Amino acid sequence: MIDPTVKTQFVELRAQGVSFASISTRLNVSKGTLVAWSKDLKDELGNMRQIQMEAMREKFRMGSERRMELFAKQLEAVEGELATRQLNTVPTEKLFDMLVKLGHELNVTDAPLTFKERPKEFVLDDIAPMSVWEA
Repeated sequence: MIDPTVKTQFVELRAQGVSFASISTRLNVSKGTLVAWSKDLKDELGNMRQIQMEAMREKFRMGSERRMELFAKQLEAVEGELATRQLNTVPTEKLFDMLVKLGHELNVTDAPLTFKERPKEFVLDDIAPMSVWEA
C-alpha cells in the first residue's frame, strides 16, 4: 500500500511541471503508476496548479497599498532633493506657475472633513397602526 503523503508529493511535484521520470526517481514509484495517479487525481492536480499560479501572480503583483508605499517613498526622495536646491535659477513665470499649483494642492489637501450621518434607529413604536385586515 502506498503512503498517502507520497501521492501528495506527487501532486505537488507534477503541478510544478516536474516530469514523470524525475518524480519516479524521487519517489521510487513506477512511471506507469504515476500516469495512473495523474488520471485519478486530475482534479487535485488542476487545483494545485491553480494555487501555484495564484501564488506566482501574488508574488509579482503589487497591491494598491504596496504601490502607495512605493510612491510615498519616491515622493519623500523628490521632496528631499528639492529641499536642497535653490530656486533663484528658476525663471519668474515658472515660479508663479509653481505658486499657483502649490496653492491649489494646499486647498485640496486642506479640504474640510465630511462625515456621513448615521440613519436614525427604526422604532416600531413611532409608526401609527394601519387599518385592521380581516379575512
